[in-house]
Amino acid sequence: MLKKLIPSIQSSVRGYRAAVLHKYDTDIKIQDVKDKLPTDHELLIKTETAGVNHADCMMLKGKYHLQPPLPFIPGYEAIGIVESVGKKVQHWKEGDRVLVLKYDGVGTFADKVMAHEKIDVIVKVPYSIDADLAPALSVYGIAYLGMKKLITENRGNSFLVLSSRGTVGFAAIDLAQNVFEGVVFGASDSEDKLEAIRATKVDTTLNWTDGRLVSRVKEKTFNKGVDFVIDTVGGNVFDQGLQCLKIGGHILSLGFSSGDFPKVDLLDLHRVNGSLSAVWLSGLEKKEIAKALDMIAKMFDDGFLQGIKIQKYPLEDINKCFKEIQDPAFFGKAVLTMY
Repeated sequence: MLKKLIPSIQSSVRGYRAAVLHKYDTDIKIQDVKDKLPTDHELLIKTETAGVNHADCMMLKGKYHLQPPLPFIPGYEAIGIVESVGKKVQHWKEGDRVLVLKYDGVGTFADKVMAHEKIDVIVKVPYSIDADLAPALSVYGIAYLGMKKLITENRGNSFLVLSSRGTVGFAAIDLAQNVFEGVVFGASDSEDKLEAIRATKVDTTLNWTDGRLVSRVKEKTFNKGVDFVIDTVGGNVFDQGLQCLKIGGHILSLGFSSGDFPKVDLLDLHRVNGSLSAVWLSGLEKKEIAKALDMIAKMFDDGFLQGIKIQKYPLEDINKCFKEIQDPAFFGKAVLTMY
């Protein structure tokens, strides 16, 4: 697919706009890309919005494990309307509204996206879900896949959610409150971020930078700790979260927004008879991801979930978007709009 893109990128024939990276660690250029027809198992999707992730930032700098040959159109996720389909496509038709997740991280920052039915994750999205929110279904999917394997049907579990970016962590707070019906402690590193978390009506908010995270969690739980810690930050924050577990508790790692990978001391887990698990979306089976995203879409459609904070940028402001989301103060899901 990528090789097919490159001649189109270099063409001067107008088709649609795309954000193209020509050299790692430089600005992206908005340029015209020649329109294409889908091959046998492909779908051409007219993009409404595309989500921007930390992985995209790393890829543009050439520091990610995936390094597509230049030039390329970045982007992992987008929502839009199917415009045309290849002759062997079985499950999709023109007019379907879909979310596509691209395993190779290539192709969604454009007015049109080419998806492959047998390779990419594609799920139907109801019109009740706003186009600005729809790219966030993926972060909900990550949180849900991690949480559903751990949490029994019993309600009232206690959760400590550690979130510095307001994406996966914010989704975990929403799920913990409104799907798993637990007691939720939301923690972050600034008052502005905590104010956004308070708006979700969590039971307690905590600032881990004051050095009192562990003592305050213990104080709020009668010195027992919480059933589940959901960490999206890594580093020292993960270590603090581990100390907040109750006997028999579990810590779920869903990312490393700090850029610092935690080094787990198994003795700390042994001391509380605790357990640890992690989720990486790209390491899961395509069918499992699609099933989870279908479930999340249904939860939104049925009104169970609140949604997370969305920060919108028109496609032509993509470089501004990438600059701002790397600021530690940035909080929420960044979305590029093509409407």
